[in-house]
Amino acid sequence: MPVAVPVAVVPMKSLPLAKGRLAPVLDAAGRRALAQRMLDHVLDTLRQAGLPSIRVASGAGNDSDLNRDVTAAARAVQADGAVDLLLVMADLPYLSVADIQALIEAGQRSPIVIAEAKDGGTNALLLRPPTVLEFTFATNRPSAALHGERARAAGIEPVVVRRPGLARDIDTPADLAQLVSDHPAYHVFRHVA
Repeated sequence: MPVAVPVAVVPMKSLPLAKGRLAPVLDAAGRRALAQRMLDHVLDTLRQAGLPSIRVASGAGNDSDLNRDVTAAARAVQADGAVDLLLVMADLPYLSVADIQALIEAGQRSPIVIAEAKDGGTNALLLRPPTVLEFTFATNRPSAALHGERARAAGIEPVVVRRPGLARDIDTPADLAQLVSDHPAYHVFRHVA
């Protein structure tokens, strides 16, 4: 059976609001530059993985709500005829084409694939159809487990994917320091981390 090529959606806070938890080590301009560089990397990786349709879902203004924004994006791509949605967070500087391929391949085993972050959050989801799951981001509980619970409540056993490129997001000053140490493209941020 042919594998459906998902529509990719990358949720992104407006750049002035992005990476607020890094304020102790990075000024507003630095946070914007870091967020933009990571977003560009995620978008480039999705293109290299051969995804022909990639959208950025950005909340408007200060009241941006991730669950509302991704729900609206999922509804929009489904209304446009998408069968599969690949939702990938914008702060994954270690993301590789192989990570994207692993998510798509896992989608052959379940209509819900969850990429678990290092802290138990959700850094990517593959959903068939795009609106199959109610989103539970930013609930102060590990969202990967919550997304798993929602999938099972809907009668679907999800596949959980754990890969370093999908798990390592940049949320804390320690994450930034590790990234600066690991990744030459991010050395410009070394004086603050």
